[in-house]
Amino acid sequence: MNKKKHLFAEDSFFLSRRKFMAVGAAFVAALAIPIGWFTCKLERRNEYIKARSQGLYKDDSLAKTRVSHANPAVEKYYKEFGGEPLGHMSHELLHTHFVDRTKLNS
Repeated sequence: MNKKKHLFAEDSFFLSRRKFMAVGAAFVAALAIPIGWFTCKLERRNEYIKARSQGLYKDDSLAKTRVSHANPAVEKYYKEFGGEPLGHMSHELLHTHFVDRTKLNS
């Protein structure tokens, strides 16, 4: 058997346990700040959406005309110009069509 003594020398590249904990805590704090900011912004956005929805429901409940086919302006449009509901002319005038712009140049 070989009777060589093996000495362990800590590499100077590695951090001590205390420095590692300090660096790790700073790293976690640096990650937590944007996450906290993003969570706050998302929560504010959700509150805005809820308030907006409640306002729209309130406006809708107070409105005299609550459905589009009972709206006098829509009825006048179909009588004078659009033809009939779900007809060809009204479909062409009132509906949009999607165009894939990525394929226009090729």
